[in-house]
Amino acid sequence: MKFDICSVGSALVDFTFSIDKEYEKNLIKYGIPKGSMTLIEKEDQEVLINELMEMGKTPDKACGGSGTNSTVAASLFGAKCHMTCIVSDDDHGRFYIEDLSSNRVSHTNPPISSEISSGRCLVMVSKDAERTMCTYLGISNSLTKADLNLEAISSAQYLFIEGYLLSSPSAFEACKTAITVAKENETKVAISLSAEFIAASFKKELESLFDLGCDLLVCNESEALAYSGENDIEQAVQHLEETSEQILITLGAEGCMGFSDQEAFLVEGLKVNAIDTNGAGDMFAGAVLHCLCEGLGLKKSAQFGCSAASKKVESFGPRLKKNECKEIKKNYF
Repeated sequence: MKFDICSVGSALVDFTFSIDKEYEKNLIKYGIPKGSMTLIEKEDQEVLINELMEMGKTPDKACGGSGTNSTVAASLFGAKCHMTCIVSDDDHGRFYIEDLSSNRVSHTNPPISSEISSGRCLVMVSKDAERTMCTYLGISNSLTKADLNLEAISSAQYLFIEGYLLSSPSAFEACKTAITVAKENETKVAISLSAEFIAASFKKELESLFDLGCDLLVCNESEALAYSGENDIEQAVQHLEETSEQILITLGAEGCMGFSDQEAFLVEGLKVNAIDTNGAGDMFAGAVLHCLCEGLGLKKSAQFGCSAASKKVESFGPRLKKNECKEIKKNYF
C-alpha cells in the first residue's frame, strides 16, 4: 500500500486536564516550569495524575505524542498515513492502538509484552490556554531500526520524523536508517524539532539527520533560536537555511514564517479565542504535510496549517473532530 505520510514517533497516551490558578502553584512546588515539556519518571507522573483525579478532575484521553498528533491530523484531513511506534501490551498500549486505528492511521507493530509500560503524557491546560506537559516515555524510548516498516517508508510521499526521538540512542539510529531508506526511494523527508530542549541538547544528532537530507524543517521560534544559538530570529533563519530545502517557523498567535530557495513569506495568524494551545504545532505540521502531499506549494500549505491550528486552539484536547476537519478543508480548498 502506498502512503502519503509515513511517520516515526513516540507512542504516548495523552491525559489532558484543565487546571486553575490554584493548582498552578503545585507546578512550582514540583519544580515544573509552566508551559514546558518535562521528562518525568512513571511514579512521579502517577502522583500528579492521581492528585488531579482526587480533585474530581477527569482527563481527556487520546493517542498522542507529537508525531502521532500530526499524523492523525493529516489523516483526518484525508491523507493516507502510517505510524511507526511501539507500545506495551497493557491498557494504555491497547488504548493507543485502538484510538490510532479509529483515526484511520495504519501501523504494523503489535503491542509488546514487556515489564516497561506504555508511555503517557500528562497535559495540564491552564485558564490562559497555556499547556504544561510531563512525559513518561516508557517503552517508546526503546524504538529501534528493527521496528521500522521500510516498505511503508519507501512507498510514501513524505517521511516525518519527530525530534523527541533523539533523546533515545536506539531511536536516533532508527531515524538515520529511515531517512537513508527514504532518500534511496525518493521519499521526501520532513523533520520537526519538537521542543526547545531537543533543539538545544541534541544539535549533533540533528545535524547528522540534516546531513542525510531534509526537505522540510518545522519548528517554532524558540526552537529555531535554541538550535541556531542565536538571539535574533533573522540570524537564526540564516543558520537554519543550511539545514533544509524548505523551512517553516511557527510564531504562535502571530502566524508563521516560511523560507525556501524560491520565496520567503509571512503568514499572519488569525484572531481566535484560545482555550487550549496543546497540539497546535502538531496540528500545523499535519495540515501542512497533507497539503504538500496534495500538490500545494509551501505558502498555501502554511496558510492552511495556520488556519487549522487556529481552529484547534479554540477547542480542548490535542486535535479536532473529524467533522471539524472536513469543514475547514471544505472552506479552504
